[in-house]
Amino acid sequence: MRTIPRARWTTGRLHLIAGLALLALLVSRALGAQSTDTETGLSRTLAAIASTPLGALTPVGPVMPTSRDDTLLVGFRVQYGSRALDGGHSLRAYGLVGNLQIEGGPLLSGTVGYQSGDADICAQPCDTDRLMAGLRYSSYLVTTRPFLRVPFFTENDATGTATLEFGAGWADAAFGEREHWTLDITVPLSLAVGQSIRVVPFATPSFAVAWGTTDRQWSRGQRFLVGGGVTVQEIGRFVGLTGLDVTAALQRAFSPHGTTLGLTVSWMHVP
Repeated sequence: MRTIPRARWTTGRLHLIAGLALLALLVSRALGAQSTDTETGLSRTLAAIASTPLGALTPVGPVMPTSRDDTLLVGFRVQYGSRALDGGHSLRAYGLVGNLQIEGGPLLSGTVGYQSGDADICAQPCDTDRLMAGLRYSSYLVTTRPFLRVPFFTENDATGTATLEFGAGWADAAFGEREHWTLDITVPLSLAVGQSIRVVPFATPSFAVAWGTTDRQWSRGQRFLVGGGVTVQEIGRFVGLTGLDVTAALQRAFSPHGTTLGLTVSWMHVP
């Protein structure tokens, strides 16, 4: 059975301080070029973000961690994301994510994925398919006691959760662009209500820095992103499969064509 442990405030404070220090360092850097001179019509910074798992796929609600009495929590998730572009074109991405948590500690996640676009997305012939990969480190900052009454859920009040995530992503060359890289700091916030089946609305404010090349020029820039959605945890109980969750979500950068819509199916298991 998956349970939420008490927050370990000392560790949480250290993670928060480290995250804020890194954020301040990134903000202090100059902004990269924002011209929309890529084949996809995205700015250079957004093109880099949209090519890695951070922007090509969508966030998910927090994983219910094990207690320290459980040695391992393992699982995987399958993800799909789509971003609309000019001229009726779109970018579509598919990802496979592996998750690992040891004795209720931080959750480690690794993503491998694939992104493709329409064949005529480039003015000149170009590669419209690329590989992408990413790593994430997630640590719980705080989990509240039940504090909020939610209509239609009379058995218990909602609990709140805040976590801190560090992420890194990579995407191969495509669409006339070379490789892209991203780093991000995300603070997922969520409410959870329900018992056997839990409904978890969440928001994921993020700050990301991206690197990439267009033609032979380097580009670096930063963006704030806001994601969010709803996860239904343990929905697999309807078919006799525990640990199965489904998420519908979006990831938004405040820029033209800045929204990715996505769907995720997750499965978690305590061996």
